[in-house]
Amino acid sequence: ALLSALAAALWPLQALALFVNGSPEWFLRPQIAIVGSRNATPGGLSIAREFSEDLSRAGLVITSGLALGVDGVAHRAAMDAGGITLAVGGTGPDQVYPARHRDLARRIVDNGAVISSFAPGVGPRAGHFPARNRIISGMSTGVLVIEAGIRSGSLITARLAGEQGREVFAVPGSIRNPMASGCHRLIRQGARLVESPDEIVDELRPLIAELAGELRGLLGPRAAPAAASPSFAPASKA
Repeated sequence: ALLSALAAALWPLQALALFVNGSPEWFLRPQIAIVGSRNATPGGLSIAREFSEDLSRAGLVITSGLALGVDGVAHRAAMDAGGITLAVGGTGPDQVYPARHRDLARRIVDNGAVISSFAPGVGPRAGHFPARNRIISGMSTGVLVIEAGIRSGSLITARLAGEQGREVFAVPGSIRNPMASGCHRLIRQGARLVESPDEIVDELRPLIAELAGELRGLLGPRAAPAAASPSFAPASKA
């Protein structure tokens, strides 16, 4: 039953198989992807940490790509807040890229899962990352972009999210910050401008309730605590 539910949830990803190091049961919980620049500013990293912590406390699983910058901060913040995080890699499941995130990947395995669509032994290649981004957006109910240049891979993730029918959120920034230009483009194209985690929780709540009902139908009575929608608390700190 679990595999049937995962197949139904992951069908838009166009992946023949997924290698999972950790618990696949977390796939059944509502996820929000947090992505952004590898060269984010200190302010951007602070925003990534705040949103990841608060959205984790609200009951969402944080999904990202294990990259430097915003991705790594989002993963760490989710776990520091006592939440769950999923990392989608652009290499085989026996490798970690970037190598400096090996310890982070081990910690994620204990607090979620590291996921790959590539066979063991496959190293990082430029063409792998759009495929990884498709999985990140496909698993999530929405994608939040925090600091992205015009040529950032995060914009690919956002585009794929739109094609997959996911919600796209973007945090605005200074017009003098080149790392904000990609977010501003997304907002002009129709992404939801967000200034607080609560706005994301409010927007996703109806969709998550609908998805939880579908999963309960797929899994039957045994699904209950994994497939049940979380009891959302306000995301922002009091």
